[in-house]
Amino acid sequence: MTSIEVVAPPQDVLAWSRAMVDAPRKAAFATLPDETREVVEYHRPDFSTAALALLAADAIGDATRAIRVATALELAVQHEQLHADLMTRAVSRGHQPSAWVEFGDDRAVSAADALLTLAFAQLTRSEVMVLNAALLSVVDGYVQEVEMDERDDIDIAEYLGVAAAKHSALTACACELGALAAGATRSQADHLREFGDDVGLARKHVDDVLAIWAGATVTGRPLYDDLVHRRRTLPVVAAMDAGTDVYASSAAPQELAELIDQAGGRQWCEQQAELLLARALGHLRQAGPRTRAADELSGLAREVTTARCAQARTPAPVVPSQSTAESRADRTPS
Repeated sequence: MTSIEVVAPPQDVLAWSRAMVDAPRKAAFATLPDETREVVEYHRPDFSTAALALLAADAIGDATRAIRVATALELAVQHEQLHADLMTRAVSRGHQPSAWVEFGDDRAVSAADALLTLAFAQLTRSEVMVLNAALLSVVDGYVQEVEMDERDDIDIAEYLGVAAAKHSALTACACELGALAAGATRSQADHLREFGDDVGLARKHVDDVLAIWAGATVTGRPLYDDLVHRRRTLPVVAAMDAGTDVYASSAAPQELAELIDQAGGRQWCEQQAELLLARALGHLRQAGPRTRAADELSGLAREVTTARCAQARTPAPVVPSQSTAESRADRTPS
């Protein structure tokens, strides 16, 4: 059985993923009217979801067999992000004004719908059903979140369920469909799906920490943005569950952040991210992946989750290594 450690991923994994899916992604965009294409091309994705799909395929067989799946998942993620920004009225994404701010609500909604159509067009019928189930999970998560936020009681298990529904469904789907495209057995695909599910929820814990404490340099969002809007994110819910009524007063956002930290909300989120990463690696191990892809998957999982916690304290640029550019040249289509 493959031994898997948490290692740093080659710095070219995301660049490799971008190179794999950029051409089909741009070809899909070229079919859209100019006004819609302007919106969908506005934000540049990080291609981490595509990387999960491609590396899941690479763990089993040939990553190139999952290019259309990886493309579809990137389009679906972009669709979800446009809707998420609209629903939360988030004013920025990736150090830019959000698409609805730049183009208006109607154009953002139309672009999101177009992205979903393009995503489904990349997939087989059975793959569409898997992706559709993931997107319905995201929608259900938003509905449950609205209902819970209107209640006074706090049930941390419910909030974790909603966080998983909203933020794990697409990463789980990417890993499952990527593995199946490369010929995985049902058991292998299920383990890789669980891997993606845990990575998605771990990332949500870290994102919520960064949204409070990291600031615009790291997140592209104003410092304490979630606290200004009095959102019940995971650090807030954890602090409330520990007995601290975070939003009972009209304290300034900085004071609320200190209150959450003192109540253990930040530490709890970071510990949960570590536990989820460890569980994800257990599922990866049980899938019996090829060693190199397993190392890259484990490294990518750490890079998008626990490794980012330090950014809330000492943000630092990532310096690409000099030795990795050649490592994937043979696996990138020309």
